[in-house]
Amino acid sequence: LKAWLQMQSNDNKGAIETLRSALQYAEDSKAKSTLWGNIGDQYYQLGETRKSYDAYHKALSYDLNNAMVMNNFAYHLSVTGKSLKQALQMAKRATELSPNNATYLDTLAWVYYKLGEFEQAKKVMQQAMSFDRDNSSELALHYGDILDALGSTFLAQTYWRKALERGADAEKIESRIEAQKARLEAQKAVK
Repeated sequence: LKAWLQMQSNDNKGAIETLRSALQYAEDSKAKSTLWGNIGDQYYQLGETRKSYDAYHKALSYDLNNAMVMNNFAYHLSVTGKSLKQALQMAKRATELSPNNATYLDTLAWVYYKLGEFEQAKKVMQQAMSFDRDNSSELALHYGDILDALGSTFLAQTYWRKALERGADAEKIESRIEAQKARLEAQKAVK
C-alpha cells in the first residue's frame, strides 16, 4: 500500500525503496516477479532505462509468464525503437496470456507499427479498441497514428480528435495534424 501511494504521488525513488524492502517478505516467485516489475516501471518513470530493463529481466527470471512485465517491457522497448523483435515476442506472449486486454493489444499493435507492419498494427488495434472499456486517449492516439501511416487521413484525424476528447495532450494532437498537412502539401507539390 505504501509503495502504491508513493507511485500515485510520483515519488518513484521512494516507491523503489519500499518495493525493494518488500522483496524480503515475498513468499513466492510470482510475488517477487510482480515487485521487480513494479521496480522496473518506477526506474522507467525516472528515465533510468538500463536499471528499468535490468529489473524487468529479474522479474521475468522469477516468472516467465508475467504478462504485465512483458507488456510494459515490450512497450518501453518500442518507444525507444530498440530490440523490436524481442518486444514483439514479449507483446505477443502477453496477449496470449491475457487475450482481451486492451492495453496489451495496444502494445502489440504499437510494436507492429514501429516495425512498419501497419496493416497488422491496424488489425490488432481494432481488437484493442473493441476491448477498451476505459476510453483510453492513448489507444485512440495510437490508432490515429496507425491510420495516418496507412494514408487514411480523415480517419486518422477522427481518432486524434477522439484522443483529445479523452484527455490527450492538445500539443501532441496539433503537431500530428500539422505534420500530416505538411506531408500532404509536399506530396501535392511533387505531383
